[in-house]
Amino acid sequence: MIRLEQINRSFEVGDETVHALRDVDLDLATGDYISIMGPSGSGKSTLLNILGLLDQPDSGHYYLDGTDTTTLNETDQAVARRDNIGFVFQSFHLIPRLTAAQNVELPLILAGIDPNQRSERVTRALELMGLTDRAKHRPDQLSGGQRQRVAIARATIMQPALLLADEPTGNLDKHSGDEVIQTLEQLNSQGITLVVVTHDPDIGGRAARTIRMVDGAIVGNHPRPPADGTP
Repeated sequence: MIRLEQINRSFEVGDETVHALRDVDLDLATGDYISIMGPSGSGKSTLLNILGLLDQPDSGHYYLDGTDTTTLNETDQAVARRDNIGFVFQSFHLIPRLTAAQNVELPLILAGIDPNQRSERVTRALELMGLTDRAKHRPDQLSGGQRQRVAIARATIMQPALLLADEPTGNLDKHSGDEVIQTLEQLNSQGITLVVVTHDPDIGGRAARTIRMVDGAIVGNHPRPPADGTP
């Protein structure tokens, strides 16, 4: 599904050049579940932005379902992002004046989906997240865990193949965080490819594979150890 080849990305910060990504190679199959871990400044979020087509590498190639996205213009990248990729952020990024249902519906409106179909899909998405009774509540009337589940419903309403989660439990207490991770893992079990950036080793260790980054480079790519502790 995804292949990164020799991805490099640098930024100019004052008089200094910061190498955010250095010769990154990565392969993800459909339905994979990986975590990306490393210290602050290691390149985790930059890598996620490249995967999400929110940023372009300076060099290298990013293949998404066989298409080299680095050759696409901005319009085609936006279409690929809309049709294939969902995003979940630490800060939810819900629109305060809209209800839960309206926040979830927004991508469907932008995609020009028929109103009747929109209503059915939003109702189903909120039901799957256990939020049917919160459909008409605004974000400030929801708990942190509920807001993140609204954000997940919005991220998956277009039925993306790839879901990118950047510190999805960072603003949540442990109970709410566990619920959110379980929700993401349930979506993964249904075939969505899941990539989670996290500082939390407990959350990172739940993934089938952990990518470790230091100074913009991948220094580890390890499968989750078997539950029985065998090598």
